[in-house]
Amino acid sequence: MANEADLREENRILRERVSQLEGERSVDPVLRALLDNAPSFLAVMTPEGRFVATGRTSEAFGSVVGRSVFEFTEADQHAPMREAYARACATKQPVTYESIGYGENGEPGHTYLTRVVPLIEAGVVNLLLLVPADITERVRLERSLSLSEQKLRLAVEATGMGLWSWDIVRDEVLWDRRALEIFGVSEPPRDYEKFLDLIHPDDRARLGEVVGRALETGVYMPVEHRLARPAEIPERWVLGTGAITRDDSGKPTMMMGGVLDITAQKHAAAHVSRAQRVEALGQLSAGLAHNFNNVLGTIIPNLELALEHSVADVAASISAALGASMQARDLVKRLLAITAPRSADAANVSDPRAVVERAVTLCRASFPREIQIDVIVAPGVGHAAMAATDLDQVVLNLLFNARDALESMTGRPRTIAVRVDAPAVLGGPRVRVRVRDNGVGMSQEVAARVFEPFFTTKPAHRGAGLGLADVLLRVRDAGGQIDVESALGAGTTFTLLLPGAPAPAASLAASSTPARAEGQTILIVDDEPALRAVIGRLLTRAGYRVLEANNAEEARALLKVKHDEIKLVLLDQSMPHESGPEALPSLKRLSAAPIVLFTGGISDLPPGAAAILEKPAQASELLRVVGDLVGRDG
Repeated sequence: MANEADLREENRILRERVSQLEGERSVDPVLRALLDNAPSFLAVMTPEGRFVATGRTSEAFGSVVGRSVFEFTEADQHAPMREAYARACATKQPVTYESIGYGENGEPGHTYLTRVVPLIEAGVVNLLLLVPADITERVRLERSLSLSEQKLRLAVEATGMGLWSWDIVRDEVLWDRRALEIFGVSEPPRDYEKFLDLIHPDDRARLGEVVGRALETGVYMPVEHRLARPAEIPERWVLGTGAITRDDSGKPTMMMGGVLDITAQKHAAAHVSRAQRVEALGQLSAGLAHNFNNVLGTIIPNLELALEHSVADVAASISAALGASMQARDLVKRLLAITAPRSADAANVSDPRAVVERAVTLCRASFPREIQIDVIVAPGVGHAAMAATDLDQVVLNLLFNARDALESMTGRPRTIAVRVDAPAVLGGPRVRVRVRDNGVGMSQEVAARVFEPFFTTKPAHRGAGLGLADVLLRVRDAGGQIDVESALGAGTTFTLLLPGAPAPAASLAASSTPARAEGQTILIVDDEPALRAVIGRLLTRAGYRVLEANNAEEARALLKVKHDEIKLVLLDQSMPHESGPEALPSLKRLSAAPIVLFTGGISDLPPGAAAILEKPAQASELLRVVGDLVGRDG
């Protein structure tokens, strides 16, 4: 009863104040002043929503007495508003609801939080007091913050970054789902020491210095580090960054930041670095090979000349030296063929026999002597539909992989078997290359992943896990396939199956019988005096007249004077200041004589050159090319 009496008294006071709203403005000036300046547009209405009194006139709509509250709200708000009014009448208790309508200035889209107070008389609610609060700015701010939060979340998710925080005061750590995924754990570490257990042992001290400096200076420097991983799982790199929050006294209270998996970027950078080293090595090899070819170019012809006039007991030694020199020449040629860049118009056809022979020769010269390499090429093997440079890299990668599998093996002979054949299959001719080793082998789990980029079980200094991925890419580009069979302790076999291809058209062969020398003049342009001398002797003995030039400038001076006399120019590819290909245009303008580019590293005929003669050349090769070109008319 006391509660009912209190409620009746409260309603009596409200009714008195409502009646004053309808009276003269002179009535209760304090109340009128409060109503005029109240932030809320106070109003009294019937339970059906029609205004009977307001605290003040509306700025935009004037007096609204007699009008419906629903005129000033959006249509989809009417149902929940009616439900709120009905509930206030039924329960005789205040009800609060949220709605969207016009502002006092007439602007649409304002959000109101309205309190509905029932006015009770004789136990019946026949009027409702509305006390609205305009919360538009708060709602807009909340929406803006929510949108910003969504954008931030999308941005973080797009980068793949994991977020973490460390409450230093409470020593509590929070990680989001992505951070847990990156570290490979199901829950964050309990404390800082447990966190360090997740870091690679070699990187813990460095990371600890970064954290310690951050706590001391307030600056968390970005740091790259590895995560702790079992030996059989590839290493994982992350980039960590953070920020420090301090209290009023400057004491660190919170550290928060992000972690980003940069393993792929690290591997890619290592691959680029390795590719750059390989490119530099290739350039170095080409330079060394050129100089080595110059030496062999002097040795081989001199040995041939000495062999013609040596006595029997000396001839055997000279013949052996000549044989060894020819082997060295062939080895350099194979090395240059593999490291040379692929020509833009190179045919996508290769001779598997020649590729395997070239690769095996190089590997036998560089692999440990205890590794035996056996090669069997079945009869009738045709050409493969893959560029020779690509097949070179594929076979070499498979041989290197076999070597690595054998190096840790002990107790039995180490062998690599290479088999080349042409299996009879539907769909046309095929070429099959098998590389088998009897090494340590692989588990089925590892074998299933060997072609994945960056996957490797080798130490970091032995590769980045890109060799077999490159093999798969080249094989697929050629329309072929590659499979692997392996078992722990039983070795590994890689089987390469390529589409067959017609043999390329045979190139025009030089004359087997050189034209007879009749005193024609040959100009030799080479910066190596010993090489010029031995070539000059060979040509002079064959009946030619010889002129020599040390460089392109001297050659131009001779051609200006004797352009009608000189019938052929032997031009060295690599010379100081001006190379052979660079000098070709100027020499051609001075003489119509054919120019033979004497080279050790160019496979495509440059414009203006009549032929290429590879260094080091045997006497018979040199005389055949010279005789063929000098004997031509025009």
